[in-house]
Amino acid sequence: MKKNYLFLLLLTASCLLNACKKDPDPQPSISVLTNGDMEIAPYDDWKAYLGKNSITNPNNYVIEYSTEAASSPSHSIKVTCDAVKNDSTFQYMQQVVNTSSIAIPAGGKLTMRVKIKTVNVQGNGIALAMGGNLGASGQYASAFYTSTEGKQSITGTNDFKEYTLTFDSFPANAASMYVLLMYLPKTTGTVYYDDVSLTVN
Repeated sequence: MKKNYLFLLLLTASCLLNACKKDPDPQPSISVLTNGDMEIAPYDDWKAYLGKNSITNPNNYVIEYSTEAASSPSHSIKVTCDAVKNDSTFQYMQQVVNTSSIAIPAGGKLTMRVKIKTVNVQGNGIALAMGGNLGASGQYASAFYTSTEGKQSITGTNDFKEYTLTFDSFPANAASMYVLLMYLPKTTGTVYYDDVSLTVN
């Protein structure tokens, strides 16, 4: 009887000690991008480019710092194309992050979030992408790349909706990384980008 009592006493004490143990604090998320809410004139932080067979903007993409629509508080980046004249040309907004200025831990999980509004977007639509490059010693070759292209359709007419793209393990040898908001080839219509974030944890 005494043995049973001692066993119950030890079991109770053990349960109480385990209940009092705190889980280790989770690693805090690192926020990587600047001006994700588009409230500062966007070309300070976001650059507009054309890709592939572009020769002087054949599709006549119009990029604007807009107050027509926003998810918060009052500005977004608006991109419009009315007609496709070159099937290979596409437009994209880019922000580059150098790992020398913002330390991104090797193996960190990257999560990109963007709020997007579409108006009569037809064709291939809109895609999110992120990637990284090696430094000079690696001749600036690609360290990683991932995209929603071909995996998620962002077309039609929709109010602001959050879209997400993840990459599970940031490579240790990446000297820089970038995020892209891509207006894909063979696409027409209007898109608004707002509240773009990239977190690492």
